[in-house]
Amino acid sequence: MQRAWRDDPKYKDTEFAVYHYPRQYFGLIGGGEKFVYYRPARGAKANEASSYIGCGELGDWWLDPQDSTHRFVDIRKPIPFERPVPHIDGGGRMFESSFTDRNAFQGRSVRHIDELDFYRILDAAGLTAAVWNQAPTVSDVVSGLIVPASMASAPRDAFRPLTVVPDGTGYRPTGKPIDVFEAASLQERARGDHQETLKLLKTLTEASGGRCEFNNNVDLLASFGGRKLLVEAKSLVVASAAVDRMRYGMGQLFDYRVRYREEIGAAQPVLAFGAAPPSDAGWISTILQENGVAFVARHRDALLPMNEAAASLPIFS
Repeated sequence: MQRAWRDDPKYKDTEFAVYHYPRQYFGLIGGGEKFVYYRPARGAKANEASSYIGCGELGDWWLDPQDSTHRFVDIRKPIPFERPVPHIDGGGRMFESSFTDRNAFQGRSVRHIDELDFYRILDAAGLTAAVWNQAPTVSDVVSGLIVPASMASAPRDAFRPLTVVPDGTGYRPTGKPIDVFEAASLQERARGDHQETLKLLKTLTEASGGRCEFNNNVDLLASFGGRKLLVEAKSLVVASAAVDRMRYGMGQLFDYRVRYREEIGAAQPVLAFGAAPPSDAGWISTILQENGVAFVARHRDALLPMNEAAASLPIFS
């Protein structure tokens, strides 16, 4: 069940990017399951109330870094429906056939659905097997297998002060569905090492007289008078993923330099890792240096410059 945007502040969901859920549902989500989103009536738009609004495939789950009684799970393959599907079909039958009334959904925010019922909902939404099979996944984006078709359609968002590194993704709703590219860039924000890295960057920026901003896409824009730093933070839980993290982070930095050229000007791109890469991937620093990207990494409670471009940043003066 996906309630209307943040009508219950204890949940830090971002639709079609991450799902946040309490302990009683830990045993129901193992990762990799297919799912369908159901929108309860409370606070919902009239055309979405008590309806199914999308489907997809779950990715990995992880503990909420602020509350061990809750977990997050990535939405690996997000597929919004073009039109919501009411909870009953044209014949007045419940799509979830094991229930006789929608009120029975209360207290069952995560529940199993019969496979036939699941596909009946997808069919009612006009979703074909071809659409499901061809829908891109977050993994496709991260590995570079797909890229946005047009920069003209890339989502933009106004910068706002970063007063506190937010729980969850820090996403502000725009009224438009999140696509797989935006979901990929948001999913890391809820992870613990990503948040700790941004907190360190924020502290160092402010201690050096700078100010911090962010938006739905950019993790951190640090300004020091006329000089700006465009920061993309990358979680590094699995050391062997360092090279993929570098490539994905570089792609985002180059994307945002074009997408937000008017706001950021000639900002210095900075890639920040939640941990230092392993020694056998030490050449990452050189690759980034040769591409004009400063590279920093978190080590315990400190942030370390990992190449010459990083050593000259205002936060290390």
